This record gives sequence, C-alpha cells and structure tokens, in this order.
Amino acid sequence: MNSNVTPSEVPPSEVYRSELSPADVHPIGGRAADVPPIEVLCPQCAVPADPQGLRCPSCREDLGVLFRLRYAARIDYNRALAALAAGDGAFALGLLHRAVAAEPGLEPARDLLEWVSASGSAGPEPGEREDDTPSE
Repeated sequence: MNSNVTPSEVPPSEVYRSELSPADVHPIGGRAADVPPIEVLCPQCAVPADPQGLRCPSCREDLGVLFRLRYAARIDYNRALAALAAGDGAFALGLLHRAVAAEPGLEPARDLLEWVSASGSAGPEPGEREDDTPSE
C-alpha cells in the first residue's frame, strides 16, 4: 500500500491485501487469508457502494471516510504485520487488539493476536531497550 495515500483514497482491494503474508511474520499463516470484502451501503440511498471508486453508484456521494471506518480493523491488521516485520511487537500487539475489538470475526487478526500473545513477541519491556532511560 502506498504510504503517501490518505486513508480515504485507499481502495478496499488494497486494504485487506498485504505485501507481507502472515507466514513472513509468524508460523500460523502460510497462505493469504480468505477475508470477504465488507459491503458498504450509501447512507443516503442504501445502494451498495462501488469498492473501487469509493463512491455511491446512484448518487455519486463520496464514501471514502465510510470505507475507512468499515475497513479500520483490516488496516490495523496489515499495519500490525508491518510492525512485526520491523520488530515493533508492542505496537503490533496494540494494533491487533484494536483490530479484533473493531471486527471480532477477523480470523487472521485473532490468530496473529493469539500467536503474539503466546509467544511473547511483543518486544522488550520498557526500560529494557537500549535507548530507554530508567525512571526514578
């Protein structure tokens, strides 16, 4: 996903497809998870929105913000994968908790959260990092 794109400009086809596979980060993965797209209805005319154009096909209302809200858990899951790949397990753990809270049925996020929690891959405790200074 292009980091220069604002959240409302990110089409859903890029939201739940990650450049990293779960197998790159943890042993649960192995293949891309089958995560169905979320149907977003236009609040004005109740027509299913166009996931590629982020607009209502009927009234042409911009629904980018609504897509961002509906796909927030999947975005957090992908950011957690990237954080784990970068070695920031604590940040990934927070993102995974938020993803599961927002979309409890998102199995890849639940599985990864379980793995990170069980393996202790959340990273060093505060004060154990080289750049941390002890508090008094």
